[in-house]
Parts: sequence; structure tokens; C-alpha cells
Amino acid sequence: MQLIDTHVHLNFEVFQADLDSLRQRWQAAGVVHLIHACVEPQEFTAIRDLADRFPEISYAVGLHPLDADKWTEETAQEIYDLAQSDRRVVAIGEMGLDFYKADNRAQQQQALEAQLAIAQQLDKAAIIHCRDAAAALREILEANSSSLPRGVMHCWGGTPEETRWFLDLGFYISRSEEHTSELQSHSDLVCRLL
Repeated sequence: MQLIDTHVHLNFEVFQADLDSLRQRWQAAGVVHLIHACVEPQEFTAIRDLADRFPEISYAVGLHPLDADKWTEETAQEIYDLAQSDRRVVAIGEMGLDFYKADNRAQQQQALEAQLAIAQQLDKAAIIHCRDAAAALREILEANSSSLPRGVMHCWGGTPEETRWFLDLGFYISRSEEHTSELQSHSDLVCRLL
């Protein structure tokens, strides 16, 4: 079976000494393509360099919700420009809402809505981080439902009902192992998840 890993952060320091070994492991596991997520635009050059080194990598550019305090109009323009600068940029993100670790909801929402607009304008997928914020995220996405980009819910651990909300909006779900057993009791969702 050929697999695509839709969310990696190989640019993190912890991986730098072991990248060739990691590549051997993902190839041995059948992973034929990886999409490298982006926490903030300053990572773009390092992520692009990884894609130059490993041709099976595509990537994203965006601002993580836990960095929403860095959001400016200049950030929006930088993300837009970088997203157009390389055909290997296939997504905007990682964007979203994280109310588990931060309470700057207005800043997170502003950054999220602007990045959703960029994804839609450029016809790029959206990588959406959602942690303890499903209801608020659903409200934002439904308010923008006429222009939603395609995308994937990342850092997802919501309930089966919440999962259904995002599936119904056309998103894919990236699940963590800790939530697998809860979702396996809902076979209609698992078919879309796997």
C-alpha cells in the first residue's frame, strides 16, 4: 500500500541529525509522499530546502494558532506571496484554533479567517489545527461555507459528533492513535478517516 503523510515537521531540530535514516523508515513503511506543515512563515526557507533534498515532499506555508499574536497584514501578504512562489506549495497552514494552550480567541480567529481566504484565493488546501475549539471552528467554517477550501483537520481529538460536523463540511480528518478506539465504534466515520 502506498501512503501519503499529510502532516510532518521534519525541520524541527530534533530530526536534523537523522533525516536520511528517517527517510529510509518512511520509504520502508510505504510512505511515498509527505506534506510538510508550517508553523510560521520564517520556516519557509528551511522547509523548501527539505523539499529540494527530498523530492517526495510538498509543503505548506501558514501561521499556527499558537503564534496568532504574530499575525499582521504583512504576515498575510507574506503567506500569499510565498504560497505562489513554488509549485510544491500545496496547502496553507497550519492554521486554526487552539483553546487548550491559549485564550487569545480573537487573534486566532482573525489569523484563521485570513488564511482560509488565502487558501481559497489560491486554490490551495487548508491544514487546520483544532484543539478544544470544535464548536468555535465549526461556526467560523459554516459562516464561510460558500468559499471553503478543501482541507484536513489536524491535531484532531473531537467527539464522533464533532467529527461528523467537519466531514459534512468536506474536510478530511487526521486522527491520533489516542482517539482511534473511540472512533472505531462509529464505523461510518472510520470509513472516511482511513
